[in-house]
Amino acid sequence: MTKKPFTPPCGAGCAATQMELFAAPTAAPAAPPTVFDWGAHDFVVVGDSGGKDSGALVHEVCTQADKAGQLHKVRILHCDLGRTAKGHLVEWPGALDVARAHAEQYGVPFAVRHGQRWPSLWDRILDHGKWPGHFARYCTSDTKTVTGRDFADEVGAELRLGRPYRAGYAMGMRAEESTARAKRPVVERHRMSGKGTLRVVTTWLPIHQLTTAQVWQIHRDNGIAHHEAYDLGMRRLSCRACPLAHTDDLVRSAQLNPELFAEYAEAEEEMGHQFKESISLRAIIERARS
Repeated sequence: MTKKPFTPPCGAGCAATQMELFAAPTAAPAAPPTVFDWGAHDFVVVGDSGGKDSGALVHEVCTQADKAGQLHKVRILHCDLGRTAKGHLVEWPGALDVARAHAEQYGVPFAVRHGQRWPSLWDRILDHGKWPGHFARYCTSDTKTVTGRDFADEVGAELRLGRPYRAGYAMGMRAEESTARAKRPVVERHRMSGKGTLRVVTTWLPIHQLTTAQVWQIHRDNGIAHHEAYDLGMRRLSCRACPLAHTDDLVRSAQLNPELFAEYAEAEEEMGHQFKESISLRAIIERARS
């Protein structure tokens, strides 16, 4: 009588398991790039708000571009955030002039653009009915990202490449600013690329690892213009009344911009939504007065 070969109770499953144990290890995913490839891009848009980080950003981009013989590819863009109903600038007066000075120092083209759907960020806020927040940063997406995309399309059309243009989009985000920004890749494909049939855009964070002290050192070493608001006690130069700003900065800004904050406080009451989760505009104004 011929004996049948012994088959373990788990049958083929055991064999498969054994094969998995000896299978070749899966290759680790490639690390994201940290160096910007100038040769792979047709031009680079640098977003300049007129703040200290923008000054260091323009310096770093233009310095690298010059060394690579690619300075002709750089374009500086300032997104104009417009005015309130009473005519107050949403951003700091003079921020535009500082941004222009950055471009002039390095001899690169400078452009000013504003969003096409809303006349200003103020109109966008009123239309939304709620203030921007950490989880609803429509202020950035609607007045800067979209404006930057439209400007890149404009430059791409001027080049008449006959194919989707390839652009770098340089921003001044730094790891020191927040945990979320610390996790951002230095170089990655920007979501405005879509399927890549119209454009391929690469987000680039050239000063991602710089500290605030290093940013100011770059300003001093290279004679880069900075906004006077820093000399008056402001630590950041976002909108003059930004819900994402630190309360201490808002109090100082309210001292320097009382009429603007009064208009914002009126809008806060009409909206029925508090400016910040932690504090209202009225409370900020009272602290500024005291």
